[in-house]
Amino acid sequence: MANFPQGAIPYDGYPAPGAEAVKNQWAGDFFGSNNYQIGGYNLNASSLGMLRIETAGFSALSQSGNYFAKAIYPAISGNNENRAPTFPYVTVKWYYAANSVEVANNTNLSAEVAQLRAYGL
Repeated sequence: MANFPQGAIPYDGYPAPGAEAVKNQWAGDFFGSNNYQIGGYNLNASSLGMLRIETAGFSALSQSGNYFAKAIYPAISGNNENRAPTFPYVTVKWYYAANSVEVANNTNLSAEVAQLRAYGL
């Protein structure tokens, strides 16, 4: 087994030459919901054509510049694991760009679009 830096735990299949070539990748526009609720909502791996998500991330701001989205991972990782876990979903939360406060309940974000890139199995 490779000697990784303290706190660095790779996913299965990493490190290896061409490791990403055998992963599912998703990239494109991601629109907000028409009735956002505080706490966000789940983005399931299956809706991206994957069984599990390794990583997911959004562009810095929505195209309007008024909001940003974040992918929040389930709290299932530990510093004593042999391989990093993958996730069946991530929680998507939207924030106001002006103050980084989570968007209020019942906000219509259906016209807001951010770019999403995800990798998984």
